[in-house]
Amino acid sequence: MRIFLITLLLGISVLTMAKDIILPVFSMPEYDLKNGIIDVFIQEQKDGSKLSVTVVFKDEDHPCFLLDPLYDIYRFFRYGRVADIETFFFHLNPDGTIKALEFPGVFAGDHSFRDTKDLHGTATLMAEELIFIDGRPLIYVNTWNHMFGVRPSFDSKDEKLIFDYNLSQGSRQDSEKKYSWH
Repeated sequence: MRIFLITLLLGISVLTMAKDIILPVFSMPEYDLKNGIIDVFIQEQKDGSKLSVTVVFKDEDHPCFLLDPLYDIYRFFRYGRVADIETFFFHLNPDGTIKALEFPGVFAGDHSFRDTKDLHGTATLMAEELIFIDGRPLIYVNTWNHMFGVRPSFDSKDEKLIFDYNLSQGSRQDSEKKYSWH
């Protein structure tokens, strides 16, 4: 009975915390859904001014099918995983609304889905530049290695909106512990 009550209270506290946080809607091209989102880790800074969003993708497939197996082997030994993990940040106003969106090293810029050079851009965008669906910011997954943007770099006929996904409380480091062997 004690374990049940602790689990119930923990569940209620997680749901209460997640209720106040504005979660993004993701847009991916349908042809990359095989490497889709398997987990999203969120962690709010103690003062409530920043929210980290760490997205875990099943895999990232190099556009050259001949290089992809070698790329997976490289990533397995380099990062201890095949899953792809990318993090961005919402800067929040005191009322919890989004002030800005920061993409440190995960901004797609003008790259198309299959580009392979200089993909890891950095950008900070103000909330006015975002598209919102039902009050939730829309984040585009624009490249094969899952760089983000606020406008699509793929044809809208291929778009798949992702409203629901597995949500975990925690940091980038927590996602690395769960999905990496080192």
